[in-house]
Amino acid sequence: MIGKTILHYTIVEKLGEGGMGVVYKAQDTKLDRFVALKFLPTHIAKSEQEKSRFFQEAKSASALNHPNVCTIYGIDEADNMQFIEMELVDGVTLRDKVASSNSLNIKQVVEYAIQIGEALQEAHSKGIIHRDIKAENIMVNSKNQIKVMDFGLAKLKGSLKLTRTSSTIGTLAYMSPEQIQGIEADMRSDIFSYGVVLFEMTTGKMPFRGEHEAAVMYSIVNEEPENASKYREDVPPELLHILKKSLEKDPEDRYQSMAEIIVDLRRLKKESTRVVRTQEYQRPDQNRSSISSPAAMNAKWFSKKNVSAVGIAALIIFMVFFFRYSILSRIGGSNDKKVIVVLPFENLGMTDKDYFVDGMTDEVTSRLSGLSGLKVIARSSAVQYIKTTKTLKQIGEELGVNYVLQGTVRWETVDGQTHVRVNPTLIRVEDETQAWSESMESVLSSAFKLQSDIASRVASAMDIALATTEQKSLETSLTESAEAYDYYLKAIEYSDRSVSKSDQEIAIQLMERAIRLDPKFAAAYAKLAKIHASMYWFFYDRSERRIELSRLAGEKATELAPQLSESHEAMGWYYYHTKLDYSKALGEFSLALSYRPSNSTVYYGIAAVMRRQGNVRGSIEAFEKSIESNPRAADLIRQLGETQTLAREYEEANRNFDKALELSPDITGTYQDKVRNLLSWKGDLDGSRRIIEVALRVGKINESEFSIEYLSYLIELMGGNFQAVQSTMDRANTRELLNDQFGYAPTTLLRAQMEKIRGNESLAKKYFDSAIVFIQLKQKTNPSDERLYSALGIAYAGLGRKKEAISAGERGVELLPVEKEAWRGSFRLYDLGKIYALVGEHEKAIDILERLLSIPCEMSVPLLKIEPWWNSLRTNKRFQKLVAG
Repeated sequence: MIGKTILHYTIVEKLGEGGMGVVYKAQDTKLDRFVALKFLPTHIAKSEQEKSRFFQEAKSASALNHPNVCTIYGIDEADNMQFIEMELVDGVTLRDKVASSNSLNIKQVVEYAIQIGEALQEAHSKGIIHRDIKAENIMVNSKNQIKVMDFGLAKLKGSLKLTRTSSTIGTLAYMSPEQIQGIEADMRSDIFSYGVVLFEMTTGKMPFRGEHEAAVMYSIVNEEPENASKYREDVPPELLHILKKSLEKDPEDRYQSMAEIIVDLRRLKKESTRVVRTQEYQRPDQNRSSISSPAAMNAKWFSKKNVSAVGIAALIIFMVFFFRYSILSRIGGSNDKKVIVVLPFENLGMTDKDYFVDGMTDEVTSRLSGLSGLKVIARSSAVQYIKTTKTLKQIGEELGVNYVLQGTVRWETVDGQTHVRVNPTLIRVEDETQAWSESMESVLSSAFKLQSDIASRVASAMDIALATTEQKSLETSLTESAEAYDYYLKAIEYSDRSVSKSDQEIAIQLMERAIRLDPKFAAAYAKLAKIHASMYWFFYDRSERRIELSRLAGEKATELAPQLSESHEAMGWYYYHTKLDYSKALGEFSLALSYRPSNSTVYYGIAAVMRRQGNVRGSIEAFEKSIESNPRAADLIRQLGETQTLAREYEEANRNFDKALELSPDITGTYQDKVRNLLSWKGDLDGSRRIIEVALRVGKINESEFSIEYLSYLIELMGGNFQAVQSTMDRANTRELLNDQFGYAPTTLLRAQMEKIRGNESLAKKYFDSAIVFIQLKQKTNPSDERLYSALGIAYAGLGRKKEAISAGERGVELLPVEKEAWRGSFRLYDLGKIYALVGEHEKAIDILERLLSIPCEMSVPLLKIEPWWNSLRTNKRFQKLVAG
């Protein structure tokens, strides 16, 4: 086979051979890249049953698109040989990696385990079971990134059973007990095999061994696994727990999903780098006193009762009035206004309960936020002081607060029950004296009820006058189930961490478990509704079913708890993210504010809705209001900057991006927004490159959908640096370099644009053809996705298919016009202008550019000067006048 050409592939070398095929390295002469080709063996090709199995394997595997899964490019047939074209992974197998060092360091074990787990989580979410997880099927590439291989033995749930029931597939030592016993394997079988791999990474040994196959089989089914601590002393207890639970004989006793394992692994990773908070001020459990400071309270001008009685229309009028006359008033503007920050409580034991302590802090903060006589700083600002050495006065000055609530949490076991002791302390910032302190104790199963007691006592110590409804709200528990609350907190940990699909899916699974344990858990329904709406909004799932799931969860929350702020907030996100019904969204957000006046997140929701309406001035004011309650929230400050970019207030935006980076220098997305602002402001390519270099060096957390690789692609393309463009796409190693709420482009389309601009028409045509096929396949599952029509129109335009290009581009605009969604709609308008320019409709293109420059969006004169799509317009007098300003 070496040296042979099959279709447009030239075979270079043999990489390996297994029961289901031979794998070769090959040169793809059409797209000029190296790939791996897996061929069906000739002795199996004669069997229609085995051939069907081969095609089934390719179909199932091609559904996966994840950075830790080996990508399947396609399937083909030539000379009576069937083969799969897949990503060529430059690296070594995990088996070889472990063998070279006998075992890995614990930090590396946890990192690899998370990546493998996320790959399996992605597969399981699509109903795909691997069934052959082993160290030989996992690669570690040259970037130290995991790639899970050979989903070719996967089996879709509900698909025809193509394998013979008597056959056992995979390496024996990694098999689950049910596989050995011939029982149908589900995702929990993968979890067992995953546990074997995890044990192997940790110790360099196998958990079940024997001198012959029968002995190994007996060990897996009947014997307990080896204890990993037998082979190394530095195995953390948490990792031993994960290993034990993964390797349980009964699938019901194992982890029930990869999501649960990933939660525990990430917590273990967090613990390994945790820095205990240093305090220069007095510990909360020392020198308690009950000093309180009296103050008079103003009456609440807008009661909950009145809000619930008015209709949506009246609420909108209220919102207009509120933002016109109130939004710029500062939270700390009045001398008698009391402002408090709840610092993260300190866990003095049981590190696996950190999430519980964090949840207690959150809930106390939330309950205090519902008091009309008190302003409360949001937790995302408070949490930044967890490692601080600053004094209370410094914290007070930075946050504008006059009270600080802090606390410690201790744990002990009494008569077999875990008890929790909380020591909260309220401190007056002005003289650093204690206003209240108390030791509160409960069994763990009832500990979440302590939050209500803490909030009530704080309100009393601060002389906050409580309305009857406020007192009732403070006394109401979110749930009576400690286990449900536990899953609720774990779900929030994931939903709040990032907007990534995997984190949101894990959060959904955990929140659903909380609801199963307590079907009356209103706050859990509210959070679930919001997450489902996010899944739709970020284009992870644009189905009607996803919309319905969000609606049902939100309505259930409001039915169970109509006076819970989170219930109405959830419905606000539902109306905004799934329906673009801005009036109803603002109405629900207004109700949410009436129950929690200090809710920074709701002000953010209002700001986001106004931005989508094109009301950037109102949006900026609402963001500023949100930041008042959350002054150190880098993401809020960054989003304020984004909105100022749309308003073409570039200097103000740049200052806010710098401020956000001071607070969180490792957030990659902020660097990207700073670049986009700089390009719109000055068209500065060199300055943009320098910012991206810093982002790649310093940035670790990508809180942005917008790909930094795509941004690099644009910068180098605008600068005519085609070699750098090529390197950027190669480095990204993805089929979809652009896939966010604003736009979509398969990498083939971006390659096509580059080749066309550099004058390589022949290669550009091949890439445009490939892009069209890819986009049309995407449209089969997303027929109403406006982004796909825009991308298709650009591809048609690249091929000179004018009528089809314009039709597709105009359809994209019809599906999401600026009038319906000002921000995303501007991108569809932009793409249509680009299509007009490419197909020679210059006047229509300039019409669109003129409109874009007249509305809030990222288009600017400096961008027009450097973007290559407008090259055909540069001799047009109207365009020259436009560029001249």
